[in-house]
Amino acid sequence: MFRNPRFENLAHIVAFVVTVIALNLPSDSVSAQSTLVVDKDGSGSSSDCNIATPAFGNIQSAVNTAAVGDTIFVCPGAYDEQITVTTDDLTIRGAGAGLTVIRPSQIANNAMRPGTSFPVGAILLVDEASGVTIENITIDGSLADSGSNVFPTCLGIPFYTGVYYRLSSGNIDAAHVTHIKSATACTFAVLVQTDQTGSEGIANAAIKNSLIDEYGLGGVNCIGQNTACTLTGNTVRGQGPVNDLLQAGIIVRAESQSIISGNIVTDHFFIGARGAQESAAGIFLFFANPNSNPHVHQTNIFANNQLNVQRLGTAAAFD
Repeated sequence: MFRNPRFENLAHIVAFVVTVIALNLPSDSVSAQSTLVVDKDGSGSSSDCNIATPAFGNIQSAVNTAAVGDTIFVCPGAYDEQITVTTDDLTIRGAGAGLTVIRPSQIANNAMRPGTSFPVGAILLVDEASGVTIENITIDGSLADSGSNVFPTCLGIPFYTGVYYRLSSGNIDAAHVTHIKSATACTFAVLVQTDQTGSEGIANAAIKNSLIDEYGLGGVNCIGQNTACTLTGNTVRGQGPVNDLLQAGIIVRAESQSIISGNIVTDHFFIGARGAQESAAGIFLFFANPNSNPHVHQTNIFANNQLNVQRLGTAAAFD
């Protein structure tokens, strides 16, 4: 068979160039990450949830199968489950807040607060994992436990939360966390936490473009010396005026750090309050890192709060 040397040389050059490009690409570009699909009827794709392509029937099964860096796309529907994530760099992406809804009919305690023996029941628990993103999804606790509010203290009782970043990091984007209430637990829509002494792990969460409402004690609670929260572009809406709960929309406590800007924080008001100590607050900085949010009044929008911002103590005092 006739062989053209010019074509052979060209083929060698092309092969060499492809090899050089592949060797210089980041490893995660060479090995493609997967998109896993969840649909209640067990079939669908990320582009067409009605197509007859096999899919996972529940979110936890997809989470258990996923590898580092994978994306889980969840088709529209209401999913009756609690979810635990321990895989790094995982994305759980819904079809849109209000379309994809995680709404468990019951809640079991599935974690312990770091450094304590106090239990936490989380609808979506991210446990000692980094880079976990939750987006375009609703977390709804209305069926699991929507009892009367706990007042006046949460001391010594379990926590109940919609999303819990426990010794973990990640992002919440374009989500709706709602109806996190209980008569038997201390409730927060979003909880980001490390050990308060700073001896166990780190936790970092960026929460943006989300709606957080219909919660009990707090909307977002950031706790611990090695915890950092960034909140931008969110609406955090309390239940006020109420006479059975002392609410705070955003809580930064126990030496945690935060950046809070561009949010709308409304409707935190306790009827019958006697002075600032018994007043509801839009943002409550409780022994927070003293460098956090020196201009928080100017960088957020407040309405219908008893106190827009309350500061109590400093991180130095906590030590």
